[in-house]
Amino acid sequence: MKKTCLHGNGFFVKAHFRFAGFLVWGLCLWLGTTGFSAPIKHVIIVSLDGARPDSVLAAQSSNIQAMAAQGAFNWSAQTVNPSITLVSHASMLTGCQPAKHGIDWNSWKPDKGFVRTSTCFELVKKSGGGTAMFVGKEKLRHIAKPDTVDRFECLNGSAAEISTAASAYFKTNQPALMFVHYPGPDAAGHGSGWGSTPYMAAIYDCDRGLGILRAGAEQAGLAKSTLFIVTADHGGHQRSHGTKDALDMTIPWIAFSPGNVVAGAIQARISTCDTAATAVYALGLPVDPQWDGKALEEIFAGKRTAAGRVP
Repeated sequence: MKKTCLHGNGFFVKAHFRFAGFLVWGLCLWLGTTGFSAPIKHVIIVSLDGARPDSVLAAQSSNIQAMAAQGAFNWSAQTVNPSITLVSHASMLTGCQPAKHGIDWNSWKPDKGFVRTSTCFELVKKSGGGTAMFVGKEKLRHIAKPDTVDRFECLNGSAAEISTAASAYFKTNQPALMFVHYPGPDAAGHGSGWGSTPYMAAIYDCDRGLGILRAGAEQAGLAKSTLFIVTADHGGHQRSHGTKDALDMTIPWIAFSPGNVVAGAIQARISTCDTAATAVYALGLPVDPQWDGKALEEIFAGKRTAAGRVP
């Protein structure tokens, strides 16, 4: 049998293989730094109502702290003034300061209508993506403009109960954008004081709720394509909030999506208005130029582009 041989010096043959290996390594490195990260098809924004960063760090919040350790985080993000629930959430989800979104009250008033700017839900719906809101306070309905939120559900229960309902919906419907709101810390703060034992227990309940949401994404096979943004609408002091005091204004901000988000502390100053912009950007959609918030592009492993979201 005639053998096929490689002609030439064996040194040069080996050198060719080494060079080819170097090219493959270089290509992998280039792909990892020029925007070819895994597509984000789903964003879940989680609001821990009234959760102060120092209390989150001091509480038994293993899920939150693990997400911060593996994601991008900032423990000194700022909410808007006045630092109250409806006004702050409107800024969080519209990307706009209060003077622009028009919400200046803090209770459910059907006759007042809705925010007067676009919302992150609105932009996602226009792109063909599904949207949902699972909340613990009816007044947040002022943010759910007509035909922008496929499912709005207000539940009177714990963070774990709210998360169970939200997780079930997420697994079945796979919305591109889902907002989940936990009212517990705010209620405990008003009732017993910020930093009190019941308040810290409420943060622990939020942590359990986050565990349920993460498990739901895993069970649906969507964990690798889901971005979690964990934040709050305001902090608090004694038994109140709403002022410009740092304890009221400072909020946590965490982005978690291994493989898509670069882990580490976020050096940029963060406003709650940046939440909507970052969620929209993560899904590869253009940010409304009228918004005050900016997308935190630097936290992502690559440039985001639209990626076949599931409606």
